Amino acid sequence: MDFFKRLFIPLALVLAAAGGWLLVEHERNTIFAIDGGEETPGALAPAAGPKRDGAPPAAAAASERPARERFARAFDKGDKRPRVAVIVTGLGLARDASFRALEELPPDVTLAFSPYAENLAPLLSRARDKGHEILLAAPMEPADPRRRDAGPSALSVNHAEGATRQRFQWMLGRVNFHVGVIGDLGDRFARDPVAMRPVFEELAAKGLLYVENRLESPEPAGLGNGVPMASVAIWLDRDLNGDAIDREIAAAEAAAKRAGSVVVLARPYPVTLARLSAWIKALDRKGFATVPVSAVVKGGP
Repeated sequence: MDFFKRLFIPLALVLAAAGGWLLVEHERNTIFAIDGGEETPGALAPAAGPKRDGAPPAAAAASERPARERFARAFDKGDKRPRVAVIVTGLGLARDASFRALEELPPDVTLAFSPYAENLAPLLSRARDKGHEILLAAPMEPADPRRRDAGPSALSVNHAEGATRQRFQWMLGRVNFHVGVIGDLGDRFARDPVAMRPVFEELAAKGLLYVENRLESPEPAGLGNGVPMASVAIWLDRDLNGDAIDREIAAAEAAAKRAGSVVVLARPYPVTLARLSAWIKALDRKGFATVPVSAVVKGGP
């Protein structure tokens, strides 16, 4: 319970300061249920249809593709503009913040959900219906656990391979419609190739992609087990000051021009969502393409 209090209280303070509100039930850690609307679904890969006359459905071939392709959002592969992939992570833990992110962000933004959140099904369905790509935000042991608490079920370098697999499989079972996984914290765990091996093996077996996210040591690791990968280059809201966020936005644009693409990470704070929404609206005019994370991964079969 201490973990969830440490996680929610800073977000509650930020929301309160911004004039918003946040209701968190510490004893249940429940999230809100979203009513469905009349909104147009996003351009996601189609689900398999019913069988006809005992024959396989027309989408049977599509259903055999890996999850990272089945649940991917369509994008124009011929677009030569620098690509900006934005991921908003930590969703599901704070219901008001999660609701706001789902309702305000355009569908090209990828959404990452915490396995610690309760009752994720309505959020995941809503995200899918609105056209977002979905990731699991997998808690991993940070470089300094005394400063950053990854929670009671985080992957740790001290676990045996079997325990790592068991924990990771539990996390994967908490979400659906997902194209892959993003590490949450994880500086110590993610840079240990022995600890990461069962994770990559599970990702490869399930046809998922991986987004590396190491706050303290951001240098990219080598590809593992043929799993398509991307690495977070910009953390938009490590400093919640608006000017600091604007500087990270400028750095993201420079990185995209330099490398051809950039992965930007953010959390659903009010100040972040406001800056993020305005920035994304301006990207096309600035000569950038806003894309889902599947459009920037490299490697794989």
